[in-house]
Amino acid sequence: MSAAARTRVIGLGNPILGDDGVGWCVAEQVRNGLRGRDVDVLCLAVGGVSLMEEMVGCERALLVDAVVTGGTPGEVVSCPLDALGDPACGHTASTHDTTLVTALTMGRALKAPLPDDVWVVGVEVDPARLNEFSDALSPEVAAAVPEAVRCVQEWLAHSPFSLDTLANPTSG
Repeated sequence: MSAAARTRVIGLGNPILGDDGVGWCVAEQVRNGLRGRDVDVLCLAVGGVSLMEEMVGCERALLVDAVVTGGTPGEVVSCPLDALGDPACGHTASTHDTTLVTALTMGRALKAPLPDDVWVVGVEVDPARLNEFSDALSPEVAAAVPEAVRCVQEWLAHSPFSLDTLANPTSG
């Protein structure tokens, strides 16, 4: 992270597993549109402690990822990480690690300089498509990328950000 950058956007996933690559796709489009703004944008395939370590020193962090919540593929959700509970699957945990929520709790207890608020922009995917070897997104998920990029841009535009404004970007 650059010395001045205190905001980090992290696209999560695997770009060769079809819809699992949506986080990277959104993050890359966000990076291309920053035009000199002091924001770090990363594309990672990590979870738990490794993901927490990527947030050390940040004041704000936003994760972009494929999500499976039972919604319709292509739906975009934007919420604080805490609103998702403590999932024990996906990129937030692995069988050899801990969940991101647990890792953040541990890091804060150890006085690591971690962001107080971690936000998530997720794109709903069909779980059956998450393990298909492909570098292409499904049509439904690809169509959701511009909306997910807009959600990230809205989040970046609010510093310090208001939870009410982010939950309702058109109301501000």
